[in-house]
Amino acid sequence: MYVFGKTGTATQIGGFRTQGWFVGFASDTDESAKGDAELAPEKVKLAVLVFLTKAHGSEAAQIARPIFAAGVRASATENAIAKQQEIELSNAGVARNLTATSSPGVAAAPALVRVHLVRENITRQLSLEDYVRGVVAAEGSIESEPEALKALAIASRTYALKNIGRHAHDGYDFCTTTHCQRFRLLDSNSTRDVSSAVAEAVDATRGEVLRDTNNQLVDAYFSASCGGATANIGSVWGGNAPPYLRGVRDEYCAGEAHHSWTDVISEKQLLAALKSDPRTDVGDHLAGLSVLRRDASGRAELITIEGERRLTVRGWDFKIIVGRALGWNYLKSSRFEIARSGSNFVFRGSGFGHGLGLCQEGAHVMATRGASYRQILAKYFPSTEITNADRHPTSADLMWRGEPHMFSAKIDHSASQRASPARAFRQTLRSEDFRISYPGHIPEREIETLLNTLQASRRSLIGRAAAAGFTVQFPVLEIFINETTGDFVGHTGQPAWAAAATKGTRIELQPLETLKRRRILETTLRHELVHAFVDALGHGRAPRWLAEGLALYFAGEGQLVARYQPRQRLTLEQIEKQLAEANPANSPNEMRTAYAAAYNEVKRLIETEGETNVWRRVAK
Repeated sequence: MYVFGKTGTATQIGGFRTQGWFVGFASDTDESAKGDAELAPEKVKLAVLVFLTKAHGSEAAQIARPIFAAGVRASATENAIAKQQEIELSNAGVARNLTATSSPGVAAAPALVRVHLVRENITRQLSLEDYVRGVVAAEGSIESEPEALKALAIASRTYALKNIGRHAHDGYDFCTTTHCQRFRLLDSNSTRDVSSAVAEAVDATRGEVLRDTNNQLVDAYFSASCGGATANIGSVWGGNAPPYLRGVRDEYCAGEAHHSWTDVISEKQLLAALKSDPRTDVGDHLAGLSVLRRDASGRAELITIEGERRLTVRGWDFKIIVGRALGWNYLKSSRFEIARSGSNFVFRGSGFGHGLGLCQEGAHVMATRGASYRQILAKYFPSTEITNADRHPTSADLMWRGEPHMFSAKIDHSASQRASPARAFRQTLRSEDFRISYPGHIPEREIETLLNTLQASRRSLIGRAAAAGFTVQFPVLEIFINETTGDFVGHTGQPAWAAAATKGTRIELQPLETLKRRRILETTLRHELVHAFVDALGHGRAPRWLAEGLALYFAGEGQLVARYQPRQRLTLEQIEKQLAEANPANSPNEMRTAYAAAYNEVKRLIETEGETNVWRRVAK
């Protein structure tokens, strides 16, 4: 069940007391992922309105929470069996593996992704390569050039691994609309359901992904046509643009189908479209429309709308608002010019889509002229490289208490148990900073306590950075609590004695009871938060010895690693190499020695240079 709502706090007229309110709705699915402007009334399963005098909106939301929780539980009970039947498991009894990666030397299990077929309203579980095949079949349906299809396959695979769990709160990874990637379900038993060119392109690039100079998976966007220059993601959607998404000139798509277009929209039509969204509603009269600022690629970055009031909106937002109201055949991109002709507005533009990353029409022309898929991707994603997905290991943090074999013996039984439909249901608790996905049988009050711990640790880290003169843009983190150790191992590819594993903004935890029983729940949470904090402050560039040492230090795990200290002090290069090459599954003590050495180095730095200088090292 998808729950959303809004809080508000108002001050009484002529007084100082506040009044708080909350209004929220629940539906079976996230309708916003389907591109709907608003939720249809018949889709609403539960509505809650809370109004409190002498209170704030956040307090009203707290009252609404248990009501929604009861609704979720009731819905789960009614639909458990039906939903279990909808999900077709391609490997019965095998835990879903969220990545196609493992530590060096460990064979990677095939990645499984859950795809929600929006039109059919069912969820299918597929291997990663089957998912990529379905995306390429949909997104590249009219492409005939093998090298262009290979480039698309790598972009799609990279996007999938980078964004897996995009719909985690809905119980699946990806939808089949442009919100994620368009996807066509293929018949695995039929050779005619997909062209041989698509199948060969996916097979030829199996496991290949794009990485940046920090060895991180890139944001591998693609669109039908860039219109002559790819976009800078910062000017389209805001934020800082990585080097590979700052835009490049594209001379290849100049003669293709979507290089130029013209749309004539009457003033009446356009005004109705603009009034459909508060960001562009200038009243009942539209006096003028102009591009206030363009980016280097020629796209309208800011648009000014004149009417009963004057508003400024991002060019991409303007394109989306008009397209949603009048149809997506209008304003195919934000790369356009505006002219007035009588009672009509004339838009002359080029390109189709957001224009970020790979230009499919340009890639087609490059391929016809003999370019390889590597050359195509180098053109549209400069300063990146193609590598195998197995080179991007999930970062594991070790469960220090107890010996590995003692814990490994316990997980063989749980890993082989198939979850009943009732156990398979999960719930989500959110704040502005965290999204916690947890098994439905765990009492909500335990998760609220966990959330409070996370929030306190986050505030502490932000305060430490502020004292050192840094403002950190801490990302929203997803905390995924596994139901069994077998699930944890299957999801992460890490050994059974690892307490947690972090990949990007997603933190996977062992079962809550396991961490509590071993008295390491709070230290594990702090440890993982430091990893995310260091990654945000250092933009992913901090050496691993520094990141691991800081995590151990601020989590208070020094005593746990003390007995694994090396007999002789290791150089920083030796520690970094050992952390990168040690196989946690086969050589746990070697990995623990490296952790202990990293902790000692960070402790020594803080004692000699001070904490502020250590944070400055991270920021460099």
